[in-house]
Amino acid sequence: MTVKVQRWGNSLGVRIPKGIVARSRIQEGAELEVSYSRGKVILQPVKVPSLKKLLAQLDPANRPELADWGGPVGREVW
Repeated sequence: MTVKVQRWGNSLGVRIPKGIVARSRIQEGAELEVSYSRGKVILQPVKVPSLKKLLAQLDPANRPELADWGGPVGREVW
């Protein structure tokens, strides 16, 4: 399968064929990492870090204090 490189503003781009999109499960708006290795242009999904990893990166000095909002006042389930 081949695609044609086209100019989009100051960049070049390609359209990903429907069959490739379906097999790769890429969705509109997805972020892809673009790299070049050994004569090949490689597109791969950006790995989203887990919440646990993101929280581990927080500087303890910048962590917000826990707030006590009190008990339920209506029919909330806590």
